Amino acid sequence: MELRQIQYFMAVAVHQNFTRAAEQVHVSQPSLSVQVAGLERELGTRLFDRLGRTVVLTQAGELFRPHAERILREVDQATQAVQELTGSQRGRLVIGTLSTVNSYLIPPLVSRFKRQFPFVHLQVHAQPSSDIVNGLFANRLDMGICLLPLDDPRLTVIPLFEERLALVAPPHMAIGRPRTRMQDLTQLPLVLMPVDYCLRKMVEAECAKVGVLPNVVLEMSSPEGILQAVAEGTGATILPELYVRARLSGTALQLIELYDPTPRHVVGLAYLSKRHRSQAAESFAQLCRDTMKELQAHPPRARTTPLRAR
Repeated sequence: MELRQIQYFMAVAVHQNFTRAAEQVHVSQPSLSVQVAGLERELGTRLFDRLGRTVVLTQAGELFRPHAERILREVDQATQAVQELTGSQRGRLVIGTLSTVNSYLIPPLVSRFKRQFPFVHLQVHAQPSSDIVNGLFANRLDMGICLLPLDDPRLTVIPLFEERLALVAPPHMAIGRPRTRMQDLTQLPLVLMPVDYCLRKMVEAECAKVGVLPNVVLEMSSPEGILQAVAEGTGATILPELYVRARLSGTALQLIELYDPTPRHVVGLAYLSKRHRSQAAESFAQLCRDTMKELQAHPPRARTTPLRAR
């Protein structure tokens, strides 16, 4: 089995098309097909079902894929470790981050990182916290920005900051004050994340403390989509305050502080304890801490164009 065969296999698995996969790895389509066929002969089974121009993984292909991903990541890490030894700052860094944190922390952080490591290929994937943890264990991610605590001895975690949640309501909703108790949410129609998202579980847990059953009228996985639904008047929502402040003009949606109790959670960095961390990864972690401190001291300004009902 050759490394290029695994690379070609992964390209086809991602693109589900031999022609596009060949373009990605810069070989001709016949050459790629020959290598994939050779891999299938070596494994003694088909890895893809050919459905016209589209190909899909067989059961054997699905089983082989996570192993192929880990092999390529290990090779990438080994290459990066040797390059660091010889003074070359190249390679790849793959980060998973919460969707809300991705919007206000990642842009200034990435700008600083690329100035220090212009030749490191940085990938940032916005994901639910549970997917970030799974990505770390599957060796798909080098580092994750996710919700804490994480009680697993295989992971090293570094708390970054405490994220406070706030109520966001459409202009016409009669809240009448800048602060409201959690128990006052009883009658409000809410637009929240799906039930399997950590943020949703946290909101429900905080509501349960005061005997409130959230009146959920709509579920959406996109924070941006949730805010737009609120602007349309569908209902109110509960989202991280720092995320919301970057998206309000102060004249459209209402941002209301929640208390008694104030819902909040800890966001931190996580990575596999026994995995080699590159110089780029170490610098990314430090830049993450520094950038977050500055954002807390000087919160992002609201957008000049508010979200409004259409």
